Amino acid sequence: MYRSAQVHVRSSAVFTREVDGDIHHVVGNFHTLPQLVNGSVDVDVDSILSSLNSKVENFNTRGSGFIIERVSQFVLIITKYRPLHGRSFVPTPEHLRKRQCIVNVENYDQKCFMWSILSCLYEAPHNKERIGHYITYAKSLNVEGINFPVETKQIPQGGGSPLF
Repeated sequence: MYRSAQVHVRSSAVFTREVDGDIHHVVGNFHTLPQLVNGSVDVDVDSILSSLNSKVENFNTRGSGFIIERVSQFVLIITKYRPLHGRSFVPTPEHLRKRQCIVNVENYDQKCFMWSILSCLYEAPHNKERIGHYITYAKSLNVEGINFPVETKQIPQGGGSPLF
């Protein structure tokens, strides 16, 4: 079940201008960035309109004098949205497990992200999926202020991590 959606618009318009008695037609294509919509956030129509107007103004600065003759296409795109989120243990697909290319720590709490970090920092010599190898190192990470399961927005991009 999806409780959220992303909404954005794609549009095309035909622009005209007169140059030395000749009428020139040019097509401009525009789009808005996706908006997240859910039970507590409605579609911001004013933002969509503002974004499209801004893009049309930017288009006109490149070839001033163009006037919109008609909108030839206006598509409202609504897609289901399910944000990435953490959860408890999920078995590794067999074809990956056989290749022994992934360590998937078998845990049944909500701290799968922490266990995966520990499995990288403190590699076990054998049976790497067993949580017992990493329990003694659990206090070596600074997880203060981190909510489990970890949401992707809690993971810093680049640079140092608050975990170390």
